[in-house]
Amino acid sequence: MEILRSSQNATIRRLVGLRNNRRRRAAGVVLVDGARETLRAIESGMRLLGFYEQVDGEALPVEGGPELREVRSHAIEAGVYRGVTRELFSKVCYGEADDRCLAEFAHPGDSLSDLPPLKPGLVLVLDRVEKPGNVGAIFRTADGAGISAVLLCDCPSDRFNANAIRGSLGAVFTVPSASGTASEIADFLSKQVDEVFAMRVEGSTSLYTVNLRADGPRGRNAVIMGSEADGLGQRWQTWQKPNDSAGSSSSEVSIRGIHLPMAGRVDSLNVSVSAALVLFEAVRQRSN
Repeated sequence: MEILRSSQNATIRRLVGLRNNRRRRAAGVVLVDGARETLRAIESGMRLLGFYEQVDGEALPVEGGPELREVRSHAIEAGVYRGVTRELFSKVCYGEADDRCLAEFAHPGDSLSDLPPLKPGLVLVLDRVEKPGNVGAIFRTADGAGISAVLLCDCPSDRFNANAIRGSLGAVFTVPSASGTASEIADFLSKQVDEVFAMRVEGSTSLYTVNLRADGPRGRNAVIMGSEADGLGQRWQTWQKPNDSAGSSSSEVSIRGIHLPMAGRVDSLNVSVSAALVLFEAVRQRSN
């Protein structure tokens, strides 16, 4: 077993540098902290490049829960396991975790063309949502609700930010997702969904009165949610709605604005809370 002991080690220096999100994205890698999240990334088919575990001696660790033992075994078999001394591991890890391990994966790609064929259901579009913690919480809810996909539209943060991975409990690896510009995602929706709704404080229709069952010919609807600070603003006012199931013709129509009924003086909820209400309202409707 190779043990990394020096702060000048090239691998250690590279991992520290990859904690900068811009450098990580430029390098085309994903860093994953924790055994549970690492296992979900492996199960999703991502390619493991390296696995690093804190060690206190010369022997290979044998303790840990079943997920850690499975990941450790996978890394050893793949020939990418390395031990890291306690002092150095604190420099490369993110926060505190019971499983003192870090995995490096090749980035799987997150363009719309990388998406697998979508199952029927709801597509959630996050427009310029900024905080990775909110992105992670939304993915966790999306996994529980079994939605078709999450699309990140012009979002400053990607789903592989360390906060997003942790907040999702690894659901960023289990929910089909992609990133794109507004024009790219609008074109995608015109080919993939039957109806588009936009969550707006000033929306004219209550969430609880719209049909989210996705029972049209494509079997999918989409809901767009805006940034924490500004909502959707003037974005997403219209879309190219298909006129037939083959998608050979379309027409520009207004996107219906929907809102959450609010009884107090506050007019909106945190975007991750709002997303949870929307997604499980769709689940409720489909189950009736």
